[in-house]
Amino acid sequence: MTVPFNQPNDRIFWACQAVFVEERNTEEGNSGDPTNATFLDGVQSVGVSHDNPSNSLIDIGRHQRKYTQYQQPTIDITLERVINKGSDFFYKVSSDQYTNYQNSHLLHANNFGSKGAKDNNNKVLRNYDITIIYTPDRFGSIDDGITHDSDTSTPGLQPDPDRLNLISVTYLNCLITSINYTIGIDGVRESISLTTKNLKYNDDYSNIIGYTIPPLPQDGNILKRQDFDLLETDSTSTQYGKSKLPTEAKELFNFDTPVEERDFQVLGIQSISIDVSMDYTRLTDVGNWRGSQDGKEHEQNRWTILNLPVSVTCSFTGVLRQNMPYFNFLHSNLNRVRNVDNIYTKSLGQTDSTDWQEADREIKIVALGSAAPQDYFIWDLGKKNYLTSIEYSGGDAGGANAEGTLNYANQYSDFVVTKNEIVQDLTSTGPY
Repeated sequence: MTVPFNQPNDRIFWACQAVFVEERNTEEGNSGDPTNATFLDGVQSVGVSHDNPSNSLIDIGRHQRKYTQYQQPTIDITLERVINKGSDFFYKVSSDQYTNYQNSHLLHANNFGSKGAKDNNNKVLRNYDITIIYTPDRFGSIDDGITHDSDTSTPGLQPDPDRLNLISVTYLNCLITSINYTIGIDGVRESISLTTKNLKYNDDYSNIIGYTIPPLPQDGNILKRQDFDLLETDSTSTQYGKSKLPTEAKELFNFDTPVEERDFQVLGIQSISIDVSMDYTRLTDVGNWRGSQDGKEHEQNRWTILNLPVSVTCSFTGVLRQNMPYFNFLHSNLNRVRNVDNIYTKSLGQTDSTDWQEADREIKIVALGSAAPQDYFIWDLGKKNYLTSIEYSGGDAGGANAEGTLNYANQYSDFVVTKNEIVQDLTSTGPY
């Protein structure tokens, strides 16, 4: 077996790898041909884990087991990236779909979907081909390795047209298993985990010019904390107020301090974390490992069903000016969150309310994107969130501030992430 990169300076480091993505809501793909995939910018780390489950077969009368039976392998991929203002989310709702609650919902067939079997429009769960390419570190960057057919940059080495400058691996029809956004004082991190059962080593390197990489280095114009619209304003303001925070977060972290004599609140929020987990049920297809036949790899998710409701959680962590039980901190005891059957539920501020068990907290996080034309990055978790726990930490002898964390969840599978020039008010008119 020939080692792909066999020169002294052929190690791989961060500047020598890149990720390309192709997404679809159909089952059939392009048989793993990655040349039409899109470069994923802002990637900070890539992790791949291969799991090959096996059973050791019992050999009657012998204490040493000789035979092993392998099951269908599982490959997990983890991508972590920062978001550039000129780019987009990994999973997103398109502008055409971001019109109302129904069209924007996660389970809509044009968004993430709910099952691997084709519907009447041949739509299936959204799936991704993830292609990772590697070049040796004798090149200054990944694009140098793609565009060079021979190398004259390393002293003592003669040009060799047959020398391999690129390794390309495509992971086929991947399904998302989790998405996490960490919004902090140091910026935004997007972490995506995917799973698949098929990979393809791309051995045709005659089409390497088909990989299109934007000019490097990238501009680094990433989303930062100052781009987020988390400020409460008066009713006449048009500059702020697009984000919608739950009552508890506005009350607990409100510093109530005017800035430059402007009429808005300063919130002590230090970080926001949004987590979405996708679990699946794979129906047994007796006698057939879907996706294991050559040329039919795209069938691997055919009998896969998304388990509902999708787990959507959000937490707010911020600096405290008063560390005390939260229900005494609210402006009105009538507005306190009630504990019913160990679930924090609705509080209308009316002691005689008949629907006080209904979850009603709206969570929408908005950040400013490009300045011309103006657009917004939007995380909309709907209006049916509820508080699950309150945590206090910090204030220790090491000098840390006392901080509080409010944790929320929703059982509506409400998770809309999009980039748009308009921030919609997505209101449900009934069950999805």
